[in-house]
Amino acid sequence: MKHLKIVAVLLLTLTFVHCNSDDDPMLPLADFQFLVEGTQVTFNGTVENASTISWDFGDGTSSTEEDPVYAFSNAGIYTVVMTVTGTNGTFSESKEITILPSLEILLTGGQARPEGKSWKLKKAYTAGKEGAGLIENDLGLMIASFDNLLDAVGLGASYEDTFTFVYDGSYKVDNIDGQSLMGILYASVFHGANITGVSADLNNVPLAQAIYTPITDATWAINEENFTVDTASGPVNFTAKKQLILGEYLGFKETTTVVILKEITETTMNVALGIHTVEAAYDKPTLFFHLTLESL
Repeated sequence: MKHLKIVAVLLLTLTFVHCNSDDDPMLPLADFQFLVEGTQVTFNGTVENASTISWDFGDGTSSTEEDPVYAFSNAGIYTVVMTVTGTNGTFSESKEITILPSLEILLTGGQARPEGKSWKLKKAYTAGKEGAGLIENDLGLMIASFDNLLDAVGLGASYEDTFTFVYDGSYKVDNIDGQSLMGILYASVFHGANITGVSADLNNVPLAQAIYTPITDATWAINEENFTVDTASGPVNFTAKKQLILGEYLGFKETTTVVILKEITETTMNVALGIHTVEAAYDKPTLFFHLTLESL
């Protein structure tokens, strides 16, 4: 950045000399370079014959720093204007900044949200999105869900749990009342004494509610390479899928956390989660639960 500023000063100086040769006044001049990293942009401004600097970032915010570092809240194309004022007038330079809608930005909100972006399980059923299915690469559904499923089986408290992703790679689970939604086998084996509620339909919704304290130093990452899941029926290969690698659970707690990110927008995230339903192989998933989460 330092070398860019030196070059910019030389260019501005040459321009200034040219103006003087034509007997033009000492007008203020400005230019800037920028570096985009996620939603955060580092600006490097250079000025001549100016006493004040102002920036308009194109989203309703501004700055008077010479070299501001700014994080945009959303993906998009922004026209950034740098304006300088001196004794002999005002000069403006504008450039377009493009913030791409990456998975990381959609999931976390980017650097503009240092607290991260929080998600909750969605109560309303969306046709073709939620339910249960086999652990297969096509991620198909066999059993459809319905509105307020967890309320219907007495486990509605888990709709209040929040799952927060931060751009720096940290991940936080907040089970408001200390109770967590779990696979019934996992809950029975590891938290039997802490079970406070069990689904009324173990064939379709093998879930339980149990007291559990999530770890506080969990992380997240996205794997876009092909991967294999060791299921109760044997290994299953997945191609062209996006896997969330999590240090804690998402949606419900299980022995192993298998999470496939199917779709994500600014407001909704659809995932397939591995669940264990065979007692002889409680450490290997047998079904996918397909759930939708909504951003807060």
